[in-house]
Amino acid sequence: MDINLQKEEFSYAYIYTVTSAAGYSFQKSSRILDVGGIDATITGTVSDDTLYEPQLDLQVKSTSLDVQSEEVIRYPLKIKNYNELRKERTVAPVF
Repeated sequence: MDINLQKEEFSYAYIYTVTSAAGYSFQKSSRILDVGGIDATITGTVSDDTLYEPQLDLQVKSTSLDVQSEEVIRYPLKIKNYNELRKERTVAPVF
């Protein structure tokens, strides 16, 4: 398996584990959503006082480089990916 594919699968496995432990649902996106910058979605359950399931869309990145300092994580992002993340009109927050 290609190293980049391995890193991608590791990212999904990590997010799935954390999401499951917190009691939420994790789903990898279809190719159509992936092209639009959404790689995965985390959802919660509807409570009595909510109309919709809480949802968070993710653009997943993984690297083997040291990108973390004491205060920040810096990851070089292509302008296409940056623009997808900064859209103001979305149904769910995108990170």
